[in-house]
Amino acid sequence: MVIKMADVPKTCKAAVLPDYGKPLEIREVTIPEVQDGGILVKVEMAGICGSDLHIMNGNLGIKAPPPFIMGHETIGRIVKLGRGRTHDAAGERLNIGDRITWAHADCYDCYYCDIVRKPMLCEHRIGYGMAPPSELRGGFAEYEYVVPVTKVVKIPDEVTEEEAIGVACAFRSVMAAFEKLNGVGYADTVVIQGAGPIGLYSLLLAREGGAGKTIVIGAPANRLELAKQWGADHVINIDEIKEPAARKEIVMELTNGKGPELVVEASGFPPAFVEGVDMVQKGGRYLVIGLTSPVPVTFTPYALVQKNLQIIGSGGAIIRHFYKALQFIKTHKDRYSFADIVTKKYKLEEINNALADMKAGTQIKPAIDNRNR
Repeated sequence: MVIKMADVPKTCKAAVLPDYGKPLEIREVTIPEVQDGGILVKVEMAGICGSDLHIMNGNLGIKAPPPFIMGHETIGRIVKLGRGRTHDAAGERLNIGDRITWAHADCYDCYYCDIVRKPMLCEHRIGYGMAPPSELRGGFAEYEYVVPVTKVVKIPDEVTEEEAIGVACAFRSVMAAFEKLNGVGYADTVVIQGAGPIGLYSLLLAREGGAGKTIVIGAPANRLELAKQWGADHVINIDEIKEPAARKEIVMELTNGKGPELVVEASGFPPAFVEGVDMVQKGGRYLVIGLTSPVPVTFTPYALVQKNLQIIGSGGAIIRHFYKALQFIKTHKDRYSFADIVTKKYKLEEINNALADMKAGTQIKPAIDNRNR
């Protein structure tokens, strides 16, 4: 038995990557039948992620054979619920018309899920944004199919799509990463490398976690301006201060020559790793979140021993991190203008323009807006 919403079509438009390195094509694809436990959503908004640029060029660490529908940051409105799908991961009742977001689907039945207890490393993970068009598992489309094993969470009524869209990738990843820190040291100085969504959300968790001083290193100017609006104590523009040594000198001046207790890599730029290790205080911690491209760098491991550093790598998230990020937005929206992270909205047919703007760095978070379709 399937609960239906009227006027759901048999096909829909989707942006398909025909081959690596090629522009996306708008194609008409079949909407699959909803299985028991599955969910069909009308895509309300889909975010463009920096990793989408790596995906479309085939240089992300994970690959899938094209063609496939891209888009892994989605807010969808439920139009069909498969039998047995009654509640979200937090126990909230699901109904037709509810807005949801969701995690990649983990099996909870493999070595990494059950023994290591790190579902982010699941050996049988079902992902979104790199699946064949027939499966409709990508957000750059009018509709998307959420497979039965996928865990979902409702978007709180108080939270808009613009406020929530970052939860579907950047904010949940930051929430998972900061969980590994077991807290920011009270009054610590935190340097954040990168002023994109991952860096901006890291700034918020550092501030709310008790950081005494926050320094954001990045570019362009519009991202740094939002960082200042969100409470960064200092920003360093890499378009103006181009040399790592010069940036380190500024940071040392701001930390009485000691360096920051915590550095967060949120840039996605591999050479930033070397700069971060060089900059962090002796005995400090370096949290690496943004590096998703397997590009090698020259690095001297002795620095880790000589400085007694902790290097903490974090990739991905599970559904509790989505939930926590949404609750953070709900309870802090009077303090931070979360919607400002979406700097431009596009029609689905403008997807290649959105990706080009993301590559050029002119937008913080471009988003496909289907709400008027």
